[in-house]
Amino acid sequence: MRNALLIDLGGTNIRYAFFIKNTLSEISKEKIADKDFISFLTKLLEGKKDEIDYLVIAAAGPNNQKFINLTNRDLLIDASELKAQLDLKECLLLNDWEAVAQSLSELNKECFLPIKSGTPSGENTILIGPGTGLGVTLIIKGQIIPTEFGNTFSPTKSMLENFDIKDNKTFFSLENILSGPGIEKLYEEKFERKISSEKIISSALEGEKDTLYIIENFLRTLISIINDLVLSFSCEKVILGGSILNALKPILMTEKILDYFLSEINPKYSQLIERTQVDLLTEDEPGIFGCLAYLKTK
Repeated sequence: MRNALLIDLGGTNIRYAFFIKNTLSEISKEKIADKDFISFLTKLLEGKKDEIDYLVIAAAGPNNQKFINLTNRDLLIDASELKAQLDLKECLLLNDWEAVAQSLSELNKECFLPIKSGTPSGENTILIGPGTGLGVTLIIKGQIIPTEFGNTFSPTKSMLENFDIKDNKTFFSLENILSGPGIEKLYEEKFERKISSEKIISSALEGEKDTLYIIENFLRTLISIINDLVLSFSCEKVILGGSILNALKPILMTEKILDYFLSEINPKYSQLIERTQVDLLTEDEPGIFGCLAYLKTK
């Protein structure tokens, strides 16, 4: 087995671990500036040059196997440049939610919390999670298909109606609504106050009226998108992920939210949604496990 430095780089945090002699080290998390990315990797590799030959990076942005231009950072990761700069045998790249899909082979059933029971007729799966942006990946006939669905424009106007907000050009892409920053923008636009998404979520969990209004309609909007994806790609398995949805478990599992699955779809296709199984991925670090799973395929 190859020895590797595993990196999960999101819009907010960088997570890392070493895989040496078939052993995964403790996963660590830090915040770094874009300009410090190379020096941060260099420092991690100090004293390990004789052991590490692979670098595997999961990052939030389109991946063509050669480079990733991060969506929520001013950073371009070039695999060839990193391989040369860090004197490594290989540098492998994954989209961050592609890595989540890869992680499924490394995780056990205890990492999944059933949200909606179902009887899926196949293995096609949607993975979706709002965070700094909105991650969406498909698994179709065993093939992992990362997408940039969160950066699409067309659905946003109708979605704002869920919040009784008029068409607003600051909500130009889907992840401007379905993300942590989106929660903040929705609250500010609706109630003319600026507070953090963490505060909005914690207040909603306590039952505060205005924040609960934003969160319930946020989840309603997310479910509407999930239903569209289920219908579009005939996926009857859905895996939700990310810290936002894990924080919202008490609300996410209420009957009111579950009822949105059937109310937000054409009645002709209600049987499809009834068959759909929805689980919440509770593992904190799926990106690192995805990097490890991908390394094992090489």
